[in-house]
Amino acid sequence: MALKPKQLWWLQGTTGVILIGSGLSLAIEASHWKHLEEPLWQWVSGGTLGIALVVIGIISLIKAGRQEDA
Repeated sequence: MALKPKQLWWLQGTTGVILIGSGLSLAIEASHWKHLEEPLWQWVSGGTLGIALVVIGIISLIKAGRQEDA
């Protein structure tokens, strides 16, 4: 079952916003872990994952915007 263009736009846009918010939250939390002197692997992996989620979210939003134009 294929999604209608408007449904796909909503799905990609919502996914992008959720990923951006989650990624920013995780990256900020990882910086807090650094100042609490948590183990290196914990705050580095958390920050890296947070930044990756933000980038994926931005890509999803761009795809949603391009989908709306089509």
